Amino acid sequence: MKSKKNYVMTSAATLTQSGLLAVLLQRQRYKVIELARRRVHREQARATFRSTLNWLLALAHGGIAGRPFRRGFEESVRRPT
Repeated sequence: MKSKKNYVMTSAATLTQSGLLAVLLQRQRYKVIELARRRVHREQARATFRSTLNWLLALAHGGIAGRPFRRGFEESVRRPT
């Protein structure tokens, strides 16, 4: 008579056992960091654009014509003498 071999049914490896969980968490962390970097870069670009636009508008309106920029508001307003 042939001997029967006893086979033990094994379940599939879990996410932790296979290492997939670590990979998924690492990708998620990378995406969060990358989104934060993009947000900061966009905010900096907008701030630069706004400050340049304000500077050009002030220049066009003669607010800084012939004078260095960044003087106080009182100094840039002419008072009648």
